[in-house]
Amino acid sequence: MIPPGSPPPGGAGSSGPPALDPEAVGLPGAGVPDRKETEVRRMLAGPRPPVPPDLAARALARGRRFLAHRRLLRRVGWLLAVLALAALAWLAVSRPWLPPPAHTTPPAEGW
Repeated sequence: MIPPGSPPPGGAGSSGPPALDPEAVGLPGAGVPDRKETEVRRMLAGPRPPVPPDLAARALARGRRFLAHRRLLRRVGWLLAVLALAALAWLAVSRPWLPPPAHTTPPAEGW
């Protein structure tokens, strides 16, 4: 429990956890700024490109098209699976690789 009147653990007036000092943590090259981080900060601070006003509508239409194509592909896949199953069932029943049965009996040998 924190005694009354003492500063919060994060420092004076901070609401979150205390910031970690990279050198205290022992990160390699803590004193050197990261090049990628510097570039990202520069891009975020710079001018932002204009956004087309119909961007949300185009994204919505593209998403609907994507879902429709996905639904179509799923249905075609199920149709092909059912057709393959029907072909296997037909092969199992009809056995087209066997010769047809003879309609007459072969002649008896030796008579």
